[in-house]
Amino acid sequence: MKQTVNYHQLTAGMAYPTFYRNLFLDLRKAMADAVVHARGAQKGLWPKDVTTTGAKHVDLDSLTGDSVLMPKLFRRLADYLILNDGSSSLAGFRAYLEQRDDRLFIISTGQSTGFGTVVDVSNGNTVKLTTPPEDLVFDEK
Repeated sequence: MKQTVNYHQLTAGMAYPTFYRNLFLDLRKAMADAVVHARGAQKGLWPKDVTTTGAKHVDLDSLTGDSVLMPKLFRRLADYLILNDGSSSLAGFRAYLEQRDDRLFIISTGQSTGFGTVVDVSNGNTVKLTTPPEDLVFDEK
């Protein structure tokens, strides 16, 4: 596994972890450890990542030009902003996520829940994950 491109991208900080239920536990654990190490060493994308600290003043321009986010959160935000007819208000973002019904498992708490549960919107224009990406395991659709 440590010879794979996926593993090397994670150790270099050049990829986000997005784990799904069908991934074997030992592979997920090794990949999660690689992510934690890369983040701690501030490699690759991690110095600019705002996934858990918060993307502020989110609109399509800032999302595509300024924000370095976990791809799943990025895609959901982009879809929401497009559907929101250009408004940068995130007031309905969590409700939108609940409608999408992306199911996941939070490893550290043992909770099965929806993606909206691990997303926080504050001040009407700041969005972040409340749980590190490597602590999430998504259901396949």
